[in-house]
Amino acid sequence: MPEWTVATSVSLGPDSAILYVRVLEWNLPEDCKEATLEYPQRPFSLKTDVDRGAAVIPYWQGVTIPSYIFPMNGGRFCMWDDALHWAEATGELRYNQWDGLMMPWFGTHDRQSAAMAIVPYDGSIRMRWVANYNNADVVARTHFRQSDYARILALTPVWDLQQCTPETTLQYRILPGGDHVTMAKHYRKIAQKQGLWVSLAEKAKRNANVAKLKGALYFGIYGGYPHYVNLPGMAFTFDQLDSMVQDMHDNLGLKRAFVHAWGTFSKYAPVMWPISQELGGVAKLKQVVDRVKGYGWLYSSYHSFVSLLDHDPDFNIDLAPKDAAGRPKLYARWKTVDRSRWAELAKACIDREMAVLGQNADVTDIAFTGHVGEGGRKLADYLASTGLVLGTEIGNEQVVAQYHMFEGLVSPFRVWAHALTRYSHSAPLFNLVYHDAVTNFGKIQDSQHLSHCYTGDFYVKSLRAMLHGNGPMLFIAPYEYEGVRSYIKFAAQTLGPLHRQIAFAELVDHAYLSPDFLVQTSCFSNGTRVTVNMGPTPFKQMDLAVPPYGFRIAYAEGQMTAGRFQHQAVINGEKTEF
Repeated sequence: MPEWTVATSVSLGPDSAILYVRVLEWNLPEDCKEATLEYPQRPFSLKTDVDRGAAVIPYWQGVTIPSYIFPMNGGRFCMWDDALHWAEATGELRYNQWDGLMMPWFGTHDRQSAAMAIVPYDGSIRMRWVANYNNADVVARTHFRQSDYARILALTPVWDLQQCTPETTLQYRILPGGDHVTMAKHYRKIAQKQGLWVSLAEKAKRNANVAKLKGALYFGIYGGYPHYVNLPGMAFTFDQLDSMVQDMHDNLGLKRAFVHAWGTFSKYAPVMWPISQELGGVAKLKQVVDRVKGYGWLYSSYHSFVSLLDHDPDFNIDLAPKDAAGRPKLYARWKTVDRSRWAELAKACIDREMAVLGQNADVTDIAFTGHVGEGGRKLADYLASTGLVLGTEIGNEQVVAQYHMFEGLVSPFRVWAHALTRYSHSAPLFNLVYHDAVTNFGKIQDSQHLSHCYTGDFYVKSLRAMLHGNGPMLFIAPYEYEGVRSYIKFAAQTLGPLHRQIAFAELVDHAYLSPDFLVQTSCFSNGTRVTVNMGPTPFKQMDLAVPPYGFRIAYAEGQMTAGRFQHQAVINGEKTEF
């Protein structure tokens, strides 16, 4: 067999709690192609049901995977246990991808300490997880017997040998007594040192409109755009939008809002100008914008300068990038425009829009991963130069320093079916690092966001938003407005006032209080503590009692807000609550 060699370096830094790992050299046989190296393999792993701890992964907002069989609540009990016995109990994530790590770190912890891996920002080191699995599927298929390996929970660094250099460094930080919060707080210091973290308070000093995010309901209204222009049955007129804005303010008591209108242009993205005359024209839309600003709210239309939709009657293939032979390269429809054109297309639209509408915010779909990073940076730099309150549909750590709000953190289309969601619990890892640097609302299609769609559990999503410190959010089609007015009123009464208190405060702590992980608590730097029960069972621990689907908000000044969500059925005029 041909010989192959790998030379590595493992060293302790001046602080003995830091372990530096490098892959210095590798020599493979001629018939082998350089691919990936798993090294060190399964370090700091936990034995399932022997070691009591968890894996901590900043995927999505963040997840933790227990190393022990825990009470499997609700309808997830079969899904959770089965998933741990299938090959999908393993997988890989790379930093800075659409479906990858939101921050370049991961780790495991038990009751004594935590081991946290910090990888480079270029994505050259991935992470492979093994979630309480013993390779049972592979052993059965190849050796026709049961696996005799122990089940383990492990996170392994995976080196991309085509991208790594001898200087590529993996760091392990040993954190005595650490858990998921300790890891996030350790990375927060790194993000601050790297210049990725800039506080919202500082951003508000530069742009006073940023303070209007405090307590604002993110109200998205979808008129079929950008998928379609003036889609019958979906498109809203500017008069209709104006009526909704007035109703929210005058009748529902909404004090602050960020109005995001999907459907104001007459053409498809990325060349969407001009504003639709059919829906009311510039004067009518300016009337809406002026009213929103008069209330002290924020307004943006939806923008995308990276998309080419194949059903666009004005489809311009010349906007696509070219290969070496000059042929157009058509990627996925939402990221097809040549990245060198993104900033130019944005300027051509937004400069005109600001001149006629005077909007005070912007939400633009931005890509900022892998090969499109350069185009994303130029687009972000242009948008930052406008002086608008900046938001984007899918947030990214690399633009936190410039941006003020993220609609969400990751593309949800893969998240719903992702194996990690089947045996993990959500944890506010991103917010533990960046809560006071960028306002997070939650992806519109995300099954955890504050919509009434998909699962319908608005109450659980509201509780999670309180716990994580997210802003209140509602995203609707225009014909749904009448049915969600009660949601808007709840945001005005409870979610908004809480967020107004904590929006610029650091999320300093988070903990799971119940064995089933459904009762959790968070604490913010201004002294506000939020405790929620996301399950149907009453919770009592010493002097703390939280009803089913209930919440307790304790403010630093001594004020207390408590309540619960409750189902109600009305049958032949009789009400039944449960």
